[in-house]
Amino acid sequence: MPTPKVTRRAAIQVGATLAATGTLPFAAARQAVPRPTVEGYSDRESYVSGEDVQLHLSASARATAVLSVVRLGPGKVDPVLVVPAVKVEPQPIPKDASSRGCRWGVSTRFRVGPDWKSGYYRARLERDELGQLQPLGTVDFVVRPRVPGQSSEILLQLSTNTYNAYTNWGGYSLYSYNGRHKVQGRRVSFDRPQATQFPQWEEPFIRWAESNGYTLDYCANSDLEFHPELLQHYKLVLSVGHDEYWSAPMRDHLEAFIGKGGNVAFFSGNT
Repeated sequence: MPTPKVTRRAAIQVGATLAATGTLPFAAARQAVPRPTVEGYSDRESYVSGEDVQLHLSASARATAVLSVVRLGPGKVDPVLVVPAVKVEPQPIPKDASSRGCRWGVSTRFRVGPDWKSGYYRARLERDELGQLQPLGTVDFVVRPRVPGQSSEILLQLSTNTYNAYTNWGGYSLYSYNGRHKVQGRRVSFDRPQATQFPQWEEPFIRWAESNGYTLDYCANSDLEFHPELLQHYKLVLSVGHDEYWSAPMRDHLEAFIGKGGNVAFFSGNT
């Protein structure tokens, strides 16, 4: 969030008012104090109904934020959760944050509700300024289906491994072009703020699919490795956008799914 500029003329006006009245106009005070920014990450990439989401947050300055959680999809949607007062404050950034994670404490937690549809969710942190909510930061996460295959025969696995590989927060990504000193990192952690590629790739597909009557279930890349039992409930698994980073177990489990008659569609490059 860009810091509002204080012009020379505004500074002179504030000084004149202060000298004449001994008080600082509220509008000028708001302009002089920059709005804090909030960054963070969730303790896991994906959750199911009944599980707690833990957010690890750090702010540029101590503040109280309004937390709202929304599912991203076609059209404007109402939040599934609103928490009116979440305390955020600065947390130290370790020198090895990009490779070993931030190790920040838990700032707030909330439970995935039983009525939350499977999908890609965004936790928004905002500040109330004269009745207007102003953005401070966001944290994204995935909600897996409570009952796999009950609502859809299609599973979209999101390219969360690739998001992380390209994230250079804390100094390094797996690429030299956007790493510190143009140096390529050899290891990257999920426990740091992520630069998601979701808006570039999966989100346009999801908006098209769901607005045209396709119901989708969602999971993260890592769920193919750690929750392979998901696959048996679907007829089709989708890869969309930029799905570049796979582990050996992810591929083994998906090939076993294909071997049993499952279908996979790759609408993605560099896979």
